[in-house]
Amino acid sequence: MKVINAGLAGALVAFAMAPAVPTYGVPEVPPASPPASGSATAAPDAAAPEDASPGDAAPDEGTAGAADGAEGAPATEGAPAGGAAGPTAEGAPGAEGTPAAGGAPAAGGAPSAGTAAPVADDLQTISLPVATGGFGRLPSLPPAPGGTPREFSDLAATIPIVYSEEYTVRPFRLAAVTWTGAAPVRAWARVHSDGEWSQWYELPGSDDHQPDPGTAEAAGARNGTDPLLVPASDGIQVRVDGAQSGARRPSDLRLDLVEPGTAPAARVEAPELTVNGGPTIYSRAQWGADESLRADPPSYGEARGAFVHHTVSANAYSSAEVPALIRSIYVYHVRSRGWNDIGYNFVIDRFGRIWEGRYGGVDRAVIGAHTQGYNDDAFAASALGTYENTAPSSVMLGAYARLFGWKFRIHGIRPLRQVNYDGEAWPAIAGHRDAAATACPGDALYARLNTIRSGTLRQMGIGGDSTSGRDVNGGGRSDIMARQRSNGSFWLWPGSTIAGFGNRLAFGTGWSSMISVALPGDWDGDGHDDVIARSATGGLWLYSGRSGQGFSAQRRIGTGWAGFTYVVAPGDWDGDGRVDLIARRRDGVLMLYPGNGRGGFGTARAIGTGWGSFTAIVGAGDWNSDGAVDLIARLPNGALLLYPGTGKGGFGKARTIGTGWAGFTGIAAAGDVNDDYVLDLVVWTSGGGMLLYPGNGSGGFLPSRSIGSGWNAFDLRS
Repeated sequence: MKVINAGLAGALVAFAMAPAVPTYGVPEVPPASPPASGSATAAPDAAAPEDASPGDAAPDEGTAGAADGAEGAPATEGAPAGGAAGPTAEGAPGAEGTPAAGGAPAAGGAPSAGTAAPVADDLQTISLPVATGGFGRLPSLPPAPGGTPREFSDLAATIPIVYSEEYTVRPFRLAAVTWTGAAPVRAWARVHSDGEWSQWYELPGSDDHQPDPGTAEAAGARNGTDPLLVPASDGIQVRVDGAQSGARRPSDLRLDLVEPGTAPAARVEAPELTVNGGPTIYSRAQWGADESLRADPPSYGEARGAFVHHTVSANAYSSAEVPALIRSIYVYHVRSRGWNDIGYNFVIDRFGRIWEGRYGGVDRAVIGAHTQGYNDDAFAASALGTYENTAPSSVMLGAYARLFGWKFRIHGIRPLRQVNYDGEAWPAIAGHRDAAATACPGDALYARLNTIRSGTLRQMGIGGDSTSGRDVNGGGRSDIMARQRSNGSFWLWPGSTIAGFGNRLAFGTGWSSMISVALPGDWDGDGHDDVIARSATGGLWLYSGRSGQGFSAQRRIGTGWAGFTYVVAPGDWDGDGRVDLIARRRDGVLMLYPGNGRGGFGTARAIGTGWGSFTAIVGAGDWNSDGAVDLIARLPNGALLLYPGTGKGGFGKARTIGTGWAGFTGIAAAGDVNDDYVLDLVVWTSGGGMLLYPGNGSGGFLPSRSIGSGWNAFDLRS
């Protein structure tokens, strides 16, 4: 007999369903050209900042100096007169091929009604008497996901109290154990389908996923495990562990089996919900909700934040199976647990489709039964499937971002601020486990919450990690800006949905005096992403962005910057909520120039030494999705290193993330180019070719591909 914990098994019942350079093994990115020969250069010490006065060989932040006095600020209007032809912005992949999709399934459309005749849902219940004796030798318990549930912490031991026979039952597609009282229970099940018995699966359960205590909905509710969703099955065996006697003994133990039936075609063929400025949401009618089951009317609270859940069900479902899966959960929540309605406000499937959950209006603050103690002041969206070990698809993450961006706008939720829930503070987008002792929403989905947060910022038009402050034209996507060498004209290539860039737009003339450009995000706090340019004489100029083409203002914000060999915009490096600049001095010292959120600087300080050997330094945003922005740097031998930020102004441990990068003329951060809510890099060659190196969300890369040509006529360093 094999026992597997459902939270760790992932697919459930599927039935064929920075110090020196590290010397350990590292992933390699396919080089565009053979690595350069020669010995490796030692990586800088990025951990211990040196003591250095802000004025020591550093620019004067904000005072116009005599060295820059004769210089005229570049004009910001007008189109260039002639010059070299602009680079192409290809939409089709080049010879490198299309990058891997990271396991994301193809998007499914609205489910079809099928040809089966409508069948009503069927709930079977089987009483599970608590045994008074033992069962002999039984298999050991597997570890619970996330550790032992807290309700077991005060028990010296739990023992098997139910070990059922192999029941033969009517067909079902959901199984769970329910009981009354507050007694802790752990349960396992195996099912019979197509003539074979499955392995054993744990049915996770806790009291944190249910209505708020003290409410009318909670008064008549039963406790229960998370449901196990399975293919059509006709047999089941269960094991339940708990207290055999005393106050901790569960009462009225019951096995609940649900067959969701087939929804009437008229329901499935109903139109999607129309939401003003929001994403496509599939309605309750489309998943076949029997509205006679739920309580009426719904209750309303206040939406102050959002929680991410998963349903703990199989991941290998088809597009057409989704409505039945949601109906199964609905029947279990209402008929088995005694809740008013399905517990979740929304359900998101692996195809990136958003489904209406609890009744009451998708644009209203409907009180659900998803995160006990927080149901009346937060809403929840649950990922359909188990995401303990299985990574969520990029289209699922994108759906979360679209939903949360829309809901946050209509409810006035501030995505960058923590939410205070009766004295407990959580991020505006939190996982179920943040507020409860549970493994939900699974390790793999929880690890991608920062991707959801970044995508939500982009959906709301807030400069964040998904654009890395590069949405200069206000179009909601990352842009590329470059100076044309032949005439000093300045151009913008807007981000495009074709995993490349759109047609270029003229953004100014007279930029020949500028030696580098940085896209820091919203430097002056006016809600628009800006441009900072550095002149050959050391002047630092702020070009304040505006929605659309051009800049609203320009002003000098510093002098003395000619002594730096690199100036990059990493985002919010020190975690104070304001974007910053990082600059490398000629002696290799790395300086942090924190922004003050009003267009100027705080006090500069050294954050690293030994950076003089790098041939490229890139402010890549949150490259490894840990919630803090990072730096990426290239050594002369072509090794590419990730220097993860700590979010507090320092560095974590550096590691190599690629080799063979010496052949590229330049490397630039590009935000999310391919629309998968993960940050990317672009590189260009001496021949003018531009390649996209998509990030994989964990510090590495997906396969590269060509996205343009003709870029050797432009200076793209930013």
